[in-house]
Order: sequence, then C-alpha cells, then structure tokens
Amino acid sequence: MLQWDIEQMGRGIAELNSDRGDIASPLVDEVLGAGGQVVCKPWVARNGKSFAKGDFKLNLRDLTITCPAGETERIEFGAVVEFDPEACDHCRLRAKCTAASAGSGRTVAIAENERLQHKLRKLQKTPTGRAKLRERVAVEHQLAHIGRRQGRRARYRGVRKNLFDLRRACAIQNFETIQRKAA
Repeated sequence: MLQWDIEQMGRGIAELNSDRGDIASPLVDEVLGAGGQVVCKPWVARNGKSFAKGDFKLNLRDLTITCPAGETERIEFGAVVEFDPEACDHCRLRAKCTAASAGSGRTVAIAENERLQHKLRKLQKTPTGRAKLRERVAVEHQLAHIGRRQGRRARYRGVRKNLFDLRRACAIQNFETIQRKAA
C-alpha cells in the first residue's frame, strides 16, 4: 500500500530503511535496481564457540569461500557449501571450526542475497553506516508508539477503513512529536 502511495505522488524510493525480516522483499531489489540505497542490519551468522561465517574469506567476484585453514570451495547463492570432509578430518583447526562427526566437512550457508548482506556488513563497520543505522532507532520508536496506540489487531473490516485508521494514528503521532519538540 505504501509503495502505491509513493507511486501516486510521482516519487521513488531513494533510501529504504528496512529490518532483517523484510530484506528478502522484492521491494529491496527494486530500490537497488533504481540506484537507491538499502539501510538495514545484516544477518549475523553465529556458530557458538566455533568459527563464525565472518571468519571465512568470502570472494564474491570469484564465487569462492576460504576457511581459516586455507581450504577453498566454490559457492552458489542460496545453497550450503560443504568443505571437503577428508581435508576437515585432518585439519589442525577442526576443533575450533566444527563439531560435526568425522567424515563430515564444515558447512556454511550462502544466502540468496549474499552480495547485499556483504555490502550491509561493510556499511555497518563504517562510522557513516553506523550513523545511518542509529537514525532508524527514532523510526522504530515512532512505530512502537503507533502500534501501542492502535493495538495489535485491526479495528475494522476491510483494508480501506484500516488504512484510514493507520493514517489517523500516524497523524496524531506526528502532531504529538511536533508539540513535544516545540515545547
């Protein structure tokens, strides 16, 4: 609905602030395709006390991934890479890398949108990127206030009435914010 509203105004989305749950949305691809920017925290791959995905060297140009011990495998977007089980069995770093049984190699999941995730991880490490992510906190607070004002369920039957109710709640929230800043 929001995208339709933006199109009706004859505008485009230059910067999309999103959360991780919506990062796989087709809208993200549209914004990036139109030259826009996506601001979002990247997914963080953790692996307990073992090496995390970030400890592996990911080469998106050559489509390879290299483990901390130097073994390299080809990657495919949206697939899981399994390192050579024989190489993993004799690796000096195996205990730090995987808890899999002998005969199984370390696996690393490669996201369908790994290029975007990689870009978001890089952005997060820069002062500019962290500042952009901090701007989102204010937006999240406003959304929380609107959610509290409206409740968890729609009040009316039908999209049209509920959209009107949402816009009413947003207008009230904006007026309260203006009043608070003016005081």
